[in-house]
Amino acid sequence: MVETIHHLILHVVFILFTILLYQMFSDEKENDPNRVNTGFLLMNIVILIFTMGFPVIYSSGYVYDFKVIPIIIAFLYGGIRVGFLTFLAMLLVSFFTDHVFVKLFGNYAVFCLLLVPISKLYRRYDSRGKLLTISLFYLAIPFTRTIYLIYENELEQIPFMISSTIIIWITLVLIVYLIENRMEQIRIKKELLKAEKLNVVSQLAASVAHEIRNPMTTVRGFMQLLQGEVLSNEQKTFISISIKELDRAQEVINQYLSLAKPQTEEFEVFSLTEVINDSVEVMSTYAVMSSIKIKKNVAENLSIQGLKVEMQQVLINLLKNAIEAIKENGEIMVKALENKHGQIIITVKDNGGGMPKEQLKLLGRPYYSTKEKGTGLGLTVCYQIVKRMKGEIKVESKENQGTTFTIKLPIPNVNPR
Repeated sequence: MVETIHHLILHVVFILFTILLYQMFSDEKENDPNRVNTGFLLMNIVILIFTMGFPVIYSSGYVYDFKVIPIIIAFLYGGIRVGFLTFLAMLLVSFFTDHVFVKLFGNYAVFCLLLVPISKLYRRYDSRGKLLTISLFYLAIPFTRTIYLIYENELEQIPFMISSTIIIWITLVLIVYLIENRMEQIRIKKELLKAEKLNVVSQLAASVAHEIRNPMTTVRGFMQLLQGEVLSNEQKTFISISIKELDRAQEVINQYLSLAKPQTEEFEVFSLTEVINDSVEVMSTYAVMSSIKIKKNVAENLSIQGLKVEMQQVLINLLKNAIEAIKENGEIMVKALENKHGQIIITVKDNGGGMPKEQLKLLGRPYYSTKEKGTGLGLTVCYQIVKRMKGEIKVESKENQGTTFTIKLPIPNVNPR
């Protein structure tokens, strides 16, 4: 039995080495469940070939290997497509080994079907939730095998089965740790790159915005004086257009300054319900010009901690974007409520043209905008404001079906004054 356990440990070393090797040479992209990650799939196939090609045989008729591991991680970290491709690869490998195809197909077909709904929920959990899920799911297998061994009166197999179960479970836990740690490193690196880009924008804003703002204010003042003179209609039109463009440039500078200015003001608890109602009222006039209706469903007495002016800036920016996305004859729905997890959920939903997945991934980055005359700084500022308030913004969008912005904010521990 001791020698057999040594063979199992050799399998563990090979599997962990293969995963580490893959992580060393793979690109720094998280596995997308909606596409097939060829490298991740090949890694699982290599593990399958080794563990099925060199199984651990404890006694006649009882074979122990680690093929359950690549199947589980394929579904949970590679997605449903990679999972079923790994399952097909396992069936193909079985033709070249001593595995019974019909028995293998029956057992693992049920196994894979159970993993489909689990894989959809798995990514929503934190690290503890993931470890608990994967442990409960795996430990159900030896439980059913124990019942089978008792039924067949093969009690001498149970001690070794328990030992192999513990070894495989520990291997699964180590693999989850390695993969989660790698994903966390990728996420942190992305955050650092994003912070570096924002720092560059902030330095640029601090150095040039003030110097540009002063002469622009002077030019706008002279333009307004010229409007009072006796001029032709064409000349008045030209001056009016010039003032509008100066105002647009002023708005861009204000957005740069929002990124650059240090946040020295102290947070306060204020009425979010009041801020949402005021923001909707302000933007309703702009919406009516394009025959767009803004509806709202806001709970009473909602309060958050932050800066009232900044929260209003976020809401007005999102409402303005929604109006411009619809263009005309549409509807915007604003909701705000408190959930059972101690959060306030704000949603701004429009029925505009929507966005493809490629654009969704780039939202919030400086200089990226879906509008022809946009700078991309409006949403960047919104993301920063919400992050400072210890909240998060999520976006869901489908082409020709509209876009939904969801803001999650923590409920303050103190009551508003």
